Amino acid sequence: MDRRWYTLPIIVMGVLISFILAMMFGASNYAPGEVWSVITRLDMTDKTHQILYEIRMPRVLAALVSGFMISIAGLVLQSVTHNDLSEPSILGINAGANLAIILAALLVPALSFVAIMVSGFVGGMLVGLVILSVTRTRSPLHLILAGAGISLFLYAITDFLVITNDLGQYMTFFTAGGASGQSIGNLVIVIPLAAVLVVALYMMAKELDVLLFGDEMAVSLGQNRGLYKWLTLVIAVMLSSIAVAMVGNVVFLGLLVPHIVKMIYGNMHKYTIIYTGLFGAIIFALSDMFARVFNEAPVNAVIAMIGLPFFIYIIKKRGGQYA
Repeated sequence: MDRRWYTLPIIVMGVLISFILAMMFGASNYAPGEVWSVITRLDMTDKTHQILYEIRMPRVLAALVSGFMISIAGLVLQSVTHNDLSEPSILGINAGANLAIILAALLVPALSFVAIMVSGFVGGMLVGLVILSVTRTRSPLHLILAGAGISLFLYAITDFLVITNDLGQYMTFFTAGGASGQSIGNLVIVIPLAAVLVVALYMMAKELDVLLFGDEMAVSLGQNRGLYKWLTLVIAVMLSSIAVAMVGNVVFLGLLVPHIVKMIYGNMHKYTIIYTGLFGAIIFALSDMFARVFNEAPVNAVIAMIGLPFFIYIIKKRGGQYA
C-alpha cells in the first residue's frame, strides 16, 4: 500500500475528534459523557439529549459535510483552471448562488430546502460559465479579476434586493457563514448527494491528473479534454452551491485546504480528493465551534484569520507567474 495512505486513519480520527469537540463546546458546554450517551443510547425524554440531537448534532454534521464539499470544489477548480488562486468565492460562484437564492426567496417565500439548493446551483453555474467563457483564452490573472469584478457586481445587486425587501436577517446568514439552523431532514438529502458527486470525481481522478499537465498534453494523450473539464466543473459548482445553501458564503476554505493537502501529499487526485475533503471537514467544523463559543461570531471571520495570511503567501510565492 502506498505510504500516503498510512495517515488516513489518523485524519479520520481527527474528523471524529472534531465532531466530538464541536458537540461539546458552544453557547452551552457539555461533558464528553453526555455527548457519548446521545450517540450510543439516545433518550428523547431527556432535555439535554433533545438539544444535542435536534440542534447541535445537525449543525456539527452540516459543518463537516459543507467543509468537505467546499474544499473539494476548490481543489477541482484549481486543477481545471490551472490557477492556484481559484476557489468558489473568488470566482464568483458563491455570489451567483447567493443572488439566485435571494431571488428565489423573493418569488417563492415558502421555499423548500431542495428548491434553495437548485436555485443556488443554477446561479452558481451561470456565473461560472460566464466567467470561464470570458476568460478562456486569457491568463489566470484575468480569471481572478473577472471573478472579483462579477462578485462585487452581484453582491451589490443582492444588497439592493435585501435592503429594499427587508431581508437583512435572511442575508446575514449567507454573508457571515455558519451551519446554524440545519436539520436532520436537510442532511438526509445532502449527504447522499454529496457522496455521489465526490465518488464521481474520484472515478475521474486520473483524468484530473492529466488536466494538470495542460490542454495540449491532455489532447496528445487522447483525452476528451472538453468533456472531463466541463463535467468536473459542473460537479465542483454543484458541491459549492449545495454548501452555500447550507452554510452561506464561506470564503478562503476552498483556497486554503487544497494547498495544505498538496504540500503534504502531492498533486495526484486519488489522494488529494480524499484528504482535501477530510481536512476541510475538520477545519470548518472547528471554525464553526469557535464561532459558537465566541457568541456566534461570523465563521468567515474565524476562517479568514487563517485563510487571508495564506492567500497573501500564495500571491507572494506564485504571483509572478500570473503577471
